[in-house]
Amino acid sequence: MKKETKNSLIILLLLIIGIVSVIFYNLYFQNKSKKIETPTSEIIQGKIEENIYRLGNIVIDKNKEEIHFSGRVAKNAGWVQFLIYVAGYKWLEKETAIISGAQLKNLQLSLAFLDWKYWDEFYYIRRGEEIDFETEEMELLLVWKEDNKFKTIKAQDAIIIRKTEDYLKLPGFIFLGSPLFDLTVLDGKSHTSCLSCPFFPVEEKTLRQSFKRKSGESGYEINTEVIPPLNTEINIIIKKSKLP
Repeated sequence: MKKETKNSLIILLLLIIGIVSVIFYNLYFQNKSKKIETPTSEIIQGKIEENIYRLGNIVIDKNKEEIHFSGRVAKNAGWVQFLIYVAGYKWLEKETAIISGAQLKNLQLSLAFLDWKYWDEFYYIRRGEEIDFETEEMELLLVWKEDNKFKTIKAQDAIIIRKTEDYLKLPGFIFLGSPLFDLTVLDGKSHTSCLSCPFFPVEEKTLRQSFKRKSGESGYEINTEVIPPLNTEINIIIKKSKLP
């Protein structure tokens, strides 16, 4: 009888492992292989003028090879995980210096429309700071009005990083999503209602681990000498730039 019970427990354990494996496969491998298609038709419908398009709160200027959207300063001192937050992974909002009303999904599509090679490289092949194209990169600029004049700085100037090996590229300043969780998170409603369910801690723990840089550091300090006052309206520009 004990042997039969033991065998039953082994079978049950194998079934549980099998179910978990199937769920993980659906969440990760299938979502990873299902690439975001270039949203030509959706963006074309938002055409403003020749080679300039709007997707939600985001403007894509193919002439200048730039993306524009706005935000406001929500935190101008202390530690943050990212410099800019776009709506998607809600729990990151309180750990970000500049909050934007733009949607993460729309930013993903806009980046893919601006430069498919860059998006494909970041999202599906190599992550975050590991991207190192030989000729081009995405530059992040912050623009705001100060004393009736427009001031422009690079994102790198708005933060303080202690480790020289932690030089950041675009994904270090804005969280651009994860193939593992985007399908669940970016539909909006189900993720909001699931913030207290068992799946959510797995999401947060997994992503926080991925946020760590080569030095082991995660996030950075806001440069209080540069960042403007709270609630200052910021024009955020992502542009293709030539590397030296």
